Amino acid sequence: MTRRSPAGNAGNVCHHARVEHRIDLDQVAALISGHAAAWAQAGLAVGPLTWRDVGVPWPYPLKTDREEVTDADSVGVVVRNQEQEGRLVIFRGGWADLEYWIGQHSDDPVAEAPGAHDPMHLSDIEQLLERFASLFP
Repeated sequence: MTRRSPAGNAGNVCHHARVEHRIDLDQVAALISGHAAAWAQAGLAVGPLTWRDVGVPWPYPLKTDREEVTDADSVGVVVRNQEQEGRLVIFRGGWADLEYWIGQHSDDPVAEAPGAHDPMHLSDIEQLLERFASLFP
């Protein structure tokens, strides 16, 4: 979330608003990892977990080594099955970005933001991971 400085947008300076910590991303990563093993066993190509580090200056990098992240605000994973591709990113504020595309030019991608209006808990994230996997027939 970004907000502009008051008083005439002096220099159009933007400040990053801190996101409330609603969920433990390390617990989320453990849930994702558990599902990722099953997805890989089912033949899906599962990418490494990625962590966005907001503890360093913008632009915030994505890192695959949790030990290198000073202030994680999200953890995500990319999954592929032939032409199909999905990406799920879960933010510590309790919402997620879910994107899925079947890989055909005639099909529209799925783009959802679960928890955007009603922040999720770990049990909700477990259900979200099951829904995400169900997109890959």
